[in-house]
Amino acid sequence: MIRIAIVEDEDSYRRTLAQYCAAYSAKKGEEVSCVCFSDGVRFLEAYRGDYNAVLLDISMPLMDGLECADRLRRRDGQVPIIFITSMAQYAIRGYEVEAMGFMIKPVQYEEFAMKLDRIRRRMQAGSSRPFPIVQKTGTKVVDIRDIQYVEVFNHNLVFHTRDGIFQMYGKLGTLEEDNRFSGFVKVSASHLVNGTCVDSIGKTTLEVAGDQIPLSRRRRKACLEKMAQILGGRLS
Repeated sequence: MIRIAIVEDEDSYRRTLAQYCAAYSAKKGEEVSCVCFSDGVRFLEAYRGDYNAVLLDISMPLMDGLECADRLRRRDGQVPIIFITSMAQYAIRGYEVEAMGFMIKPVQYEEFAMKLDRIRRRMQAGSSRPFPIVQKTGTKVVDIRDIQYVEVFNHNLVFHTRDGIFQMYGKLGTLEEDNRFSGFVKVSASHLVNGTCVDSIGKTTLEVAGDQIPLSRRRRKACLEKMAQILGGRLS
């Protein structure tokens, strides 16, 4: 399924883009889900990191598309953004927020379909594996590959990532059951480690991004076996 957010203040364009999603789904045999927002403020308030792409109008009241994209990028550096505009001269500013591209109004179906084809290829290549960390102050979306390890502290999951440390309420077991975390290894009752981020393994600890993580004695053999599988047999 392709999940699309349409952020557009004009009713007619929202309806057209939603119809294009339905037409693309019928022609390609790919389920497409679209959620429409009439302004960037409502979109950002509802954003939870579960879209494969955002179609974002540049000219909108309350908050224009460029400011909306800038705020979105502070929370999610991965989701593809495609600008919709009637003024081509503004499209180049999309590079400032690493936009995937832009579409000029009135948007034609053929152009729309080309953009969705590109999104499908991106999804199939696995170029992005977003994961939303729901915090009290808002949702932070990170690429799972950038999560170095997760630990449990006071009923919270603490995510140590390349961009910083973030936490949310949850259980480690929930992550273990999530297929997106298949490259992670449970090394103790309270630690789940990204196998590709392990620098060294000792008898009772392993080093991840400069941190010493406890390694349970009873888990050590299974840990080494899974690490070898993740790293292509580089461990003995």
